[in-house]
Amino acid sequence: MESLSDNLADLFVFVKVVELKSFSEAARASGSTKSTVSKQVRRLEDTLGAKLLNRTTRRLALTEVGQLAYQHGLRIVEETAALRGSVEGMQATPRGHLRVTTSVAFGNLHLSRLIGQFLNLYPDISVALTLSDRYVDIVEEGFDVAIRLTSTPIDSFVARRLAPIAYVVCASPAYLASHASVATLADLASHNCMVNGLARDAIWRFARDGQVSDVKVTGRFAVNSSESLRRAVLDGIGIGLLPTFAIADDLRAGHLNVLLPGYSIEGTFGNSIHAIFLPSKFVAPKMRVFVDFLLTRFKDEEHWSRTPADEPGQPW
Repeated sequence: MESLSDNLADLFVFVKVVELKSFSEAARASGSTKSTVSKQVRRLEDTLGAKLLNRTTRRLALTEVGQLAYQHGLRIVEETAALRGSVEGMQATPRGHLRVTTSVAFGNLHLSRLIGQFLNLYPDISVALTLSDRYVDIVEEGFDVAIRLTSTPIDSFVARRLAPIAYVVCASPAYLASHASVATLADLASHNCMVNGLARDAIWRFARDGQVSDVKVTGRFAVNSSESLRRAVLDGIGIGLLPTFAIADDLRAGHLNVLLPGYSIEGTFGNSIHAIFLPSKFVAPKMRVFVDFLLTRFKDEEHWSRTPADEPGQPW
């Protein structure tokens, strides 16, 4: 087998083909021809001894080996770019285009309003923010960083913990005025407990004094959106389990009341917010300053991750 180190140019061209999803566009971007690009990709396949792309007249699709080759190739491209950036002084002035993704509710409530502050601080950086509640493959879809709500980040990625997430069980004053009180976990069985998800029932996990209790709840409304669930709880439809980052203002204004405040609750999405990105020895300056910016801002605004137990004097 020919040494891969002798064919790094072929690997770079392959990465460009995958990014642009086109041999023709890759040729145009590299100032080459389509036939030359095709030859380079075939030569790389011969070097690796495996097929990297499935090609049809309409699209290109990575094989399993191709996905692996792309991930490693992308790291090499990034590290080469980082080296060039160091020589050109890019480390001193972060610049470039940053693609970021996060969930719809967290993006709308918190991340979106911070982007303007970030752009004002770094005029040479542009940001494209995508909000989605589906799982986003940041490698396949070309994102630089994902802001995810999870307790278990994927091991193959770098995960910087940005802030904790707290959850509460809550209901509107109107709902509580017309329904039986909720003083114990067992009382939840007689209430319409709305679920964040598509199933009509769920297990809510409560903890107090080292004891963990799993409570099965059921309800007449299920939705896979924290924003929609918040709206339903505010409308008095039933009881909801929600992250405090989504309802902190409602709690402080008295629009929602916390139930069972003596318990800590395991949330739907985990207990932390993380910045997730591909591992690299040479983190691009645009990535470094963005993650550092979020760490600072989330620390300054940690009030939305707190619970009534943390702030007993607040009007929860």
